[in-house]
Amino acid sequence: MEGMDLTPPLPDDVLAGVLRRLAPRGLAVSRCVCKAWRRVVDDRRHLRADLLPRSLGGIFLNLHDLRFTQFLSRPTTGAAVSGRLDYTVPGEPDRLPPIYVKDHCNGLLLLHHCVVNPATRQWAPLPPRPPLPQPPPPGMSVCTKEYLVFDPTMSLNNELLIVPNVPYKLNDDNECEESEWPPATLILPVFSSKTGSWEERAYGRDGEAAGMLPGMHQSTPRLCFQHQCGYWRGALYICCDDCFVMRISLSNNMYQAFRLPTELTEDENFYLGKSINGIYCASIFQGSQLQVWFVNFQCVHGQTEWVLKHGRDIFPILPNLNYDEQCDGAWILQEFYCWGQEHSDDEAYTVVYCNEAILEEKFVWDSDNDNVLEPGSRSKDSFLDFLGFHPYKEVVFLSDKFDRVLAYNWSSSKIQDLGKVFPKFYIDWDLHFHHKYVSASFPYTPCWLGELPEKLNLEAQLED
Repeated sequence: MEGMDLTPPLPDDVLAGVLRRLAPRGLAVSRCVCKAWRRVVDDRRHLRADLLPRSLGGIFLNLHDLRFTQFLSRPTTGAAVSGRLDYTVPGEPDRLPPIYVKDHCNGLLLLHHCVVNPATRQWAPLPPRPPLPQPPPPGMSVCTKEYLVFDPTMSLNNELLIVPNVPYKLNDDNECEESEWPPATLILPVFSSKTGSWEERAYGRDGEAAGMLPGMHQSTPRLCFQHQCGYWRGALYICCDDCFVMRISLSNNMYQAFRLPTELTEDENFYLGKSINGIYCASIFQGSQLQVWFVNFQCVHGQTEWVLKHGRDIFPILPNLNYDEQCDGAWILQEFYCWGQEHSDDEAYTVVYCNEAILEEKFVWDSDNDNVLEPGSRSKDSFLDFLGFHPYKEVVFLSDKFDRVLAYNWSSSKIQDLGKVFPKFYIDWDLHFHHKYVSASFPYTPCWLGELPEKLNLEAQLED
């Protein structure tokens, strides 16, 4: 009979448990099935845009020689996201191993041992990494990096890709046979949270190789420590050694290799990542000449080009801050740290916790108006480094003199002071070593939607 509801009479709680596991697009479709389904979705507010990663929650900072990642975030009256990730490691607090972020994608963090959602405090352990299925050419070796892919608007599953860097010669005296890099078919280990296991996945090359081995450079200035990548519309963009970018399409298992906007030089600093309209690359040369480039990818013809969106000398508008007296800005460091000091007798660790709670203030950082700095006269002794892009605004984050976090809006040419890069205990401790710096940084977008795989099920697989 037309108009009759033919769906099985499931209890609302059971139906809600099934529907809430769907991605947002699936939830939207399910509302159209019948009135009962629409009522369940709407009454429980399953389809909520504010649960998706659509706002910037802060920046995770890996600091040289610190055992725990730091978290720089704005004060908030909402549910606070803690930078403490030690709950993912079972065991006594005084014996915790180093915990630092390796990658971030749409609300999920990749740690060495697990994938974690700091907003919901859910985490899932990872099985041991497999070896590369394609060994490097004879006489050469290769390092790898890991990249997390997660798009909650498409699926609640995540994937982890292990991608090799440019191979390098083990011995300068060895003769190595010439070969293309990357190869015509790139075989990568890929972990899927859906299956809970690793698999080998082949990606065919679309276009020319980036270069020929062994003549390519294994490392380039300013790229040694940074983890630079961005996920945009089904493709993962990776900034690789020897100044090229790899675009890996996850929908058709194809990849492209194309060059950065200009060749990297000794005094030039690059950063590649996702921002408001896609994938961007920012560069600083001659100390303060800033350029922002945009990747224009033509899906029809498969062509990729760089478009210059902004270029200027930002030295005249840099503020003259007093770094000895400057206090917190619009954002604050949570200052959680575990400092381990080994003892030769029992290999125990001395643990120091510095945990500063997020302030309860009734404001959200205004990326257009808050803490806008006036240009100040200063000596040209500053050093600017990249901390990442704002994912939803025309803003690039910089560290100034390794001490302050600045937000530069390239559409308005405004500079804002966000706060300190380093906690005080780190600066005091590092005075004896003189090598404090940010080894990696990850602009973080909280995601309150979805669940990670059950820990017990995956742990059972690891034991088998």
